[in-house]
Amino acid sequence: MNRYRLALALLLLRLPAAGAPPQTAARGTLDVVSEPAGCSVLIDRDARGTTPWTAELLPGDYLVTVQHEACRPEHRRVSLAAGQREQVRVALAPLTGLLLVHSSPAGAEITIDGADQGRTPALITTLPLGAYRLRLTLPGFRDKDVEVSLDDRVPRHVQVNLTSDSATLGITCAPTGAVVLVNGVQRGTAPCTVDRIPAGEVVVEARAAGFTPFTQILKLAEGETRQLDIRLEEQPATLQVVSLPDKARVYLNNEFKGETPLTLRGLAPGEHRVRVEQPGFDPNARTLTLGRGDDRTEEFRLSGNTGRLLVTTEPDGTTLLLDGEDRGRTAAAAGEGLRASAPLALDLIPEGPHTLKAVRQGYHEKTQTFAVKRGETQTLHVKLERRFIPNYEVTTASGTYRGVFDSRTDEAIRLEIAPGVVSTYLLKDIRQHHPLPDTAAP
Repeated sequence: MNRYRLALALLLLRLPAAGAPPQTAARGTLDVVSEPAGCSVLIDRDARGTTPWTAELLPGDYLVTVQHEACRPEHRRVSLAAGQREQVRVALAPLTGLLLVHSSPAGAEITIDGADQGRTPALITTLPLGAYRLRLTLPGFRDKDVEVSLDDRVPRHVQVNLTSDSATLGITCAPTGAVVLVNGVQRGTAPCTVDRIPAGEVVVEARAAGFTPFTQILKLAEGETRQLDIRLEEQPATLQVVSLPDKARVYLNNEFKGETPLTLRGLAPGEHRVRVEQPGFDPNARTLTLGRGDDRTEEFRLSGNTGRLLVTTEPDGTTLLLDGEDRGRTAAAAGEGLRASAPLALDLIPEGPHTLKAVRQGYHEKTQTFAVKRGETQTLHVKLERRFIPNYEVTTASGTYRGVFDSRTDEAIRLEIAPGVVSTYLLKDIRQHHPLPDTAAP
């Protein structure tokens, strides 16, 4: 019984007396501040209010969560003691969206609100949630603006089809591999596709070694695609033909073209037969292979196949016939008292035997045979025997005289009236004078 009384007494001692104020436990103070303001505050995952937030809490450990719908949440652990004041200060990072941008064609520049964001295709992960205007630009295409809204972290895909503001040319060429230029700028080798060509007049060129350059002006519309087939013409070759000696006749593919030195233009590439000929020389021929656009010089050295004959005659003024062909008349030699003529050169005489006939009025003809060797010069002296045949008649007071006409001056006429006998007749004494019939005289 006493034991029960003791327990009751102890219980009553622990209870507050009737009418006395309740005893308050000691607490600490917690302040929560955030950037931005207005964020939700959770204490041990229970919502308690929005920042800035202040509360008195019993001593102990707490999990403080600060969150905002447009930001990443922050979590902090705080130990609070009785009578202690703790402050939690957080800056929330904005919540960003996921934006995947594609364009056709790819490679377009992306700007968002004026800031460069790279080229398509691109994954952009730095944009806070919200609405944005994207601009895509690509040379040869019109700029395009696109509105996009990032509401959460769900990836957003944007596909933009760009509209060309230029033309496209598909170019083929024979031969292949020709260099293609558009408006003076090299754009590849044929076959090729050239895009982003400004609309309007366009100069298209194609060039290949050995072919005539191709140039064409096209008028292209915006967005147009056109095919152009080019066939280059082979560039002709040029051949210069020279010979030693010159003035040789040139035959191209058996067709006479002129005399050396000679320039032959506009020749088709390929094989050509060239032959060079000159009297007194062996023909020289060769086959040449000319490439496209070649400019070549070919020299032909001719080898002589004839001989030369130097002829002197006695008397001079003698006509020489070589194998029946008149080759000229000998002239008097320089100097007094010389009976033989000056040498007369007979050139380009074919190798082998020949006949030379010497003819002069009043003399017996003389024929001689001789042989010519290639490249050699021979000498020959021909002496004619005199033939006395009167060819002129002179009448004076003393008589009529016939003889071979020798010469005439302003004062007299000289006649050879007998072999080796020359008479002079003064014109003042001559009654008449004339050549005899069937004779020739000056």
